Amino acid sequence: MRKIIASTYATLDGRIDGLQEWAAAYNDDALAAYHAGLLANSDGLLLGRRTYETFAAIWPPRSGQLAYADKINSMPKYVASSTLKDLDWENSQLIEGEIAQGVAKLKEQPGQDLVVYGGRALTRTLLEHGLGDDDRVLLHPVLLGKGMNILEDGARRVDLELVDSSVIPPGLVVLTYTCK
Repeated sequence: MRKIIASTYATLDGRIDGLQEWAAAYNDDALAAYHAGLLANSDGLLLGRRTYETFAAIWPPRSGQLAYADKINSMPKYVASSTLKDLDWENSQLIEGEIAQGVAKLKEQPGQDLVVYGGRALTRTLLEHGLGDDDRVLLHPVLLGKGMNILEDGARRVDLELVDSSVIPPGLVVLTYTCK
């Protein structure tokens, strides 16, 4: 069975929005190596609508610039959205029906891991239905004091077990948790 790995950028105070304001300063070769390693054992992406729209705008023009950009562009992308109708980005398809059921079917298919980038609502749905396997939080040394948290108020409690940690200079901490 495939694993679902969520990879989320967060600030020290748990904020996940406004990435363009605080995460870009940490985009370097070491971070590119992290993403290349994560995607090396993956053969599909799970994306919410907003992340899909953002990625569809930024990744195709970066083809040929980074090895992992080429992988992102070519791999299957499964999109959780009730509003999108046409997906123009190569190898993209909507998850049909209920998101949790659609993702459960994808998870049962043969293949490598599926990676979730961003997508607070999608991540919450996966956690509430016990579909997430690993959560990787890339903790940035920034405090914002405002913005969206990883999960919204009222989300179901999820206990996690720390299985790995590493540092990407100059100070990003990658915390890898497995869902209990």
